[in-house]
Amino acid sequence: FDKLNRFIKKYYKNKILKGIIFLVAALLFFLLSFSLIEYFSRFNTNFRGVLFWGYILVNMIILIRFIVIPFFHLFKIGKVINYTDAAKIIGKHFPEIDDKILNILQLNELSQKDSGLINASIQQKTKSIQTFSFSSVINFKENGKHLKWIGSLILIFFFFFFSGNQHIITESYARIIDYKNEYIPSAPF
Repeated sequence: FDKLNRFIKKYYKNKILKGIIFLVAALLFFLLSFSLIEYFSRFNTNFRGVLFWGYILVNMIILIRFIVIPFFHLFKIGKVINYTDAAKIIGKHFPEIDDKILNILQLNELSQKDSGLINASIQQKTKSIQTFSFSSVINFKENGKHLKWIGSLILIFFFFFFSGNQHIITESYARIIDYKNEYIPSAPF
C-alpha cells in the first residue's frame, strides 16, 4: 500500500508537470496568435474585448483543469484514483505482475474479515512483487517531448524581436489589453 501511495503521488505530480507545460505553451500560442490577428485586422473595441476575455478564459480553464485539479488530487482532495485503478495502470506497464496487485487488494479486503490463511497468501504475493518499483512506471523525462512546442513558440518570439519587428506583437497585444480604447491607425506616410 505504501508503494501504491507513492505511485499515486508521482502520478499526480506528473499530471501537474504536463499541465504546466501545456499552460505555458497555450499562453505563448494564444499571445502570438491573437497579436498577429489583431495586428493584421485592427479590430474594433468589441472584438478586441472578445480576444482579451477569450485569452483569459481559455488559459484559466487550462490552469484549473490541468494544474489546480491534479494539485488537489495530489493531496487527496476530490475524486482520486483508487488502489484498483493504480494497480491497473501498473499492470499495463509490468505485464508479469498484471493481476498480482489486484489479487493482493482483493485478498486484503477478505483478510479484514477473517483467516490467517488469507494473510499468508497476501504475504506470499507481496514478496513476489517486492522487487518491482511502481514509481518507475511514471517517467518525468517523457514530458521533455512536449517542450518542443514551447521551444518553437519561443523561437518565433525571438524571430520577431531580433528582426526588429517586435512592434507587431507588442503594439497589437497592448491594444488587446487596452481593448476599451479606440485606436486610429497611423497614416502610412
